[in-house]
Amino acid sequence: MKKLALICLVALGTSAFTMIAEDWKKVNVTDKVTVEMPVEPVEINTNGAPQKVKKCTAADSTEMATILIDFTAFGMTEEQIEGLKDTEEFKEQLKMGMTQGGGQILSESEGKYKDKYLYYQFEIKSEKDGKPSVSTNRMIFYKTYAITLGYKAGKNGENKELRDKYFNSLTIAE
Repeated sequence: MKKLALICLVALGTSAFTMIAEDWKKVNVTDKVTVEMPVEPVEINTNGAPQKVKKCTAADSTEMATILIDFTAFGMTEEQIEGLKDTEEFKEQLKMGMTQGGGQILSESEGKYKDKYLYYQFEIKSEKDGKPSVSTNRMIFYKTYAITLGYKAGKNGENKELRDKYFNSLTIAE
């Protein structure tokens, strides 16, 4: 029995390591922004909504998504976004939007990505088909864009190393 448990543990650890160590796919978010994902993402039809969504699902059902919102679609300029993005009112509106479907924010943080770009990060608990799940969403602001990187753990549970590799793969070329 101990051998079986050890084999299962090694297999689980190896599959998680393999997903982290594999050659990831570089994905264009904009002409100056890229991110890497463990498998090729699919573009999600947003039915005319002002965001562009690319999502991938790994073998263990871990989901990763990039959501690009161009605030010029709402008539906003880069200067207007600069003046709003770090206000408490704007942050509260973001939180309301993220929990519109009934989710609950478990934790939140903010910082500067690459010591330059403001980001907000939210851990959100939601329920789908009676099953609870937790996702982590990091929204980074660049010029007239909000780039959200979303991570939802798969069957094997939270893998912070995988999540962080995904979040830290974002590259902005100026």
